[in-house]
Amino acid sequence: MRPLILFTFFLFCVKLAAQQTDYNLIVQPVDTKARDFSEYLVQLAWMNGPDGLIAIEEVKNALSADKNVKKEWMRDVQATFNLNEANLRSADTTNNVFFPRYNLGLNLNLYNILSQKEKNKISKRDIDIAEQKVNKRKLEIRAETLTRYANYKLAHDILKARTLVEQDMNATYILVQQLYKNDEKTLEDYTTASAAYFAAQEARIRAENDVLLAKYRVEEMIGLKWEQVQHPAKEF
Repeated sequence: MRPLILFTFFLFCVKLAAQQTDYNLIVQPVDTKARDFSEYLVQLAWMNGPDGLIAIEEVKNALSADKNVKKEWMRDVQATFNLNEANLRSADTTNNVFFPRYNLGLNLNLYNILSQKEKNKISKRDIDIAEQKVNKRKLEIRAETLTRYANYKLAHDILKARTLVEQDMNATYILVQQLYKNDEKTLEDYTTASAAYFAAQEARIRAENDVLLAKYRVEEMIGLKWEQVQHPAKEF
């Protein structure tokens, strides 16, 4: 039984390792062709959005700080050199000669030197944190971009449906209006058809506004006007 448990645990670990996140799939590198139009929008959002750029610059700052930290120990090493001037002025060997003729010294801050290893570890962790912030922003930007694009497509689909309903209500309204003039429909029929048509018209106008607002939300993410986006799979 125990070997079976160990084997099952091993398979679980292998499967878990296989499911680790590849952040180049979360946001495809901008120098590669996007898999589809939605992935292209994610690339634009990452490339043009300030949050992604800020995260990348934070990694650069962490790398620069790491280089400085590794050289900090040199700041605490001070060499001194003192030359005995009396030996230079005294040509008479009978005079007192001060020994030694020169002094060499080395001052060390042992605490800073001995703590350098831990400082390097902290600096390395700061780099890891900055890199993970980049990954976090990739996840966030991808989710937000795809959500906004999905809402934009939904708004378009609703607009299409509202437009068709308005056209049907308009045809019904015109027919009932003509029949009412011929005394073949009552005033109530005419009023009902009229109200239905204008309600459908209002719904279509609201749907157009929802499309416009959804488009603005996508543009905010990708840093471009929708009309500027050039891609063969672009639908609207």
